[in-house]
Amino acid sequence: MTRPRGAVPLKEAAALAAQCVRPASAEWVPLTESLHRILAQDLIAPFPLPGEARSRMDGYAVRAADTRRASQTQPRTVRCLEPTLSAGMVPSVIVEPGTACRILTGAVLPQGADAVVPDEDVQRVGETLYIHTELPPGRWVTSQGEWMQPGAVVIPSGHLLTPARLAAAAALGCNRVPVVVRCRVALVSTGNEIQEPGTPLESAMSYADTRYLLAALLLCAGAVPVHMGCVPDDAARMAALLHEPPGDAVITTGGTGGGDQDFIFDVWAELGIVPVFQRVAMKPGGGVALGHRKGVLYWALPGSPWAAQVIFHELLMPMLSRWYGMKEPWFPPMWAKLSRPISGKGRGVRAVPGRLVCRQETLWFDPQPQESSLSLAAFAKTNAYTLVPAQGSTLEAETLICARHLMGSALESDAQNLSCDAWRHVRK
Repeated sequence: MTRPRGAVPLKEAAALAAQCVRPASAEWVPLTESLHRILAQDLIAPFPLPGEARSRMDGYAVRAADTRRASQTQPRTVRCLEPTLSAGMVPSVIVEPGTACRILTGAVLPQGADAVVPDEDVQRVGETLYIHTELPPGRWVTSQGEWMQPGAVVIPSGHLLTPARLAAAAALGCNRVPVVVRCRVALVSTGNEIQEPGTPLESAMSYADTRYLLAALLLCAGAVPVHMGCVPDDAARMAALLHEPPGDAVITTGGTGGGDQDFIFDVWAELGIVPVFQRVAMKPGGGVALGHRKGVLYWALPGSPWAAQVIFHELLMPMLSRWYGMKEPWFPPMWAKLSRPISGKGRGVRAVPGRLVCRQETLWFDPQPQESSLSLAAFAKTNAYTLVPAQGSTLEAETLICARHLMGSALESDAQNLSCDAWRHVRK
């Protein structure tokens, strides 16, 4: 078996992974199918929004000059015109000096008017309107182009299409948008002991949980997972499966150690896969390897779900970010206080799993006590991790640390509702 080469630092491995891909091409998709896709081109406003000045209140469209020195004791009077203007109407009435027009929220301001006096600040008797407050020009009016001006970049390329951004695209009249083509990633579970979920569990066997974890993470990151199933520790069968994979990248799980049944690097050599790196100085997941062949990237990951989760966030996400031309982080780092001490050890950085929990308006990171043997129950409850430098000094309780929130997981709070002020304290 070909032995792995020396371990590379984690940051270097992440940079190498990103350099192995180029930004992908674009495709046009219906707006209804673009949620959480990555925009491939700037969306530019072709017209002002709103297209005309509009009322922000139910009230009366007036000339601000007609309200000068108006008060509760000395109201100004104007004559009310017909009709009542509502949203969607093109006003034909002209507000001359000494007149006003009934207007509803969202309606286009009529010619001559430059302010809106709310219902609560007027009294109407027949055609006579008594105004009890002085208004400056533009009061309770949304001006033309206030939301966006023609030629403005409304949504930059490389940004995630969130629900709010889809609403902005719809406001521009887009029914289709240009997005980056999804990265297709083939997934293979290796090992004599691995079998597919949904089948009766045989003695001494385990289900392919790591592959399904990676598939879910890929979906969260906008990629398309392609399940290729399980393959035993048989070099010939592995080579046949990996020869023409149905994807832009391939991830195999298992077979990266130095055991007698670990064949993945022999398979790479047989297929002519050129290694980029074959070990990374981190724990867990140090046995991860990356190679390439005929424009396809090949990832070899350890079989541990926890190791695969760390590798995905630290190494595969930089690759996917480059693929999508991302200009904003998928998940920004979060600053939290340690609930108990942790220490650095070993030759590489160590990923310490735990939970991010907001208690009394402070974000805390609760480390798992024994991350090296993370149980399935503890793993399912983990929503974050932090990286501890090699041979580092002990980080004492209440130290402020940078935690990485796991993609697709939820934060915990000891309160039903956190105020905006509270979140300003827990996020840096």
